[in-house]
Amino acid sequence: MKYPTFLGIDLTSTEAKPSACLGLDSKSQLVYLGFLTKNTDIVALVNLYSPQITAIDAPLSLPTGLCCLEESCPCQPKDSRKYRQCDRELRQQGIPCYPTSKRTFIKDLIYRGIELKTSIGREAKQAGQVIEVYPFASKVRLFGKTMPRKTTKQGMSFLRDKLGDILPDLKPYLDMFDHDLCDAAVAAYTALLYYQNKVEALGSSEEGIIFVPD
Repeated sequence: MKYPTFLGIDLTSTEAKPSACLGLDSKSQLVYLGFLTKNTDIVALVNLYSPQITAIDAPLSLPTGLCCLEESCPCQPKDSRKYRQCDRELRQQGIPCYPTSKRTFIKDLIYRGIELKTSIGREAKQAGQVIEVYPFASKVRLFGKTMPRKTTKQGMSFLRDKLGDILPDLKPYLDMFDHDLCDAAVAAYTALLYYQNKVEALGSSEEGIIFVPD
């Protein structure tokens, strides 16, 4: 019997840097881990595993009113606060997040995330659902707000220990995990929780939703 698969993607802003990808089945067992460079490679992975849910760590929508993030374009956000509602709700909970305004420093990541979501919907034969996740917010919900930085040795030890607790099947591999693979694992786990109806939706369906563990 083939169990549903849940794919987490820690997307990079450019195809020049590989994106960490990790897949789990419904028993939380590892079915895939690796780094992929091009959007076409990620779409091919989706075609191979036909995940029930693909969770992408990148903004997958723009604030209502914007058609792009170019300052030369006259489009303007509908809300005077400029960010998406889901971003504002994260901030209201004390969870910082990347800006989605025209002055954002992650413009390339946002464009790539939107493009990848579109490509999966258009080109993957059995793509399932694509959702936006934010692994830092997921980690706050799962592990608490007091976490060492993931770029430090202490932070990596913390992440590996916590991932081993919630995903015991990963324990044999965790020593080789960098923080990108850890974030991909958290994204995949959030996708599994989404499937189990154990997430909270922040934002609106019209503008964009970020799903976090409840």
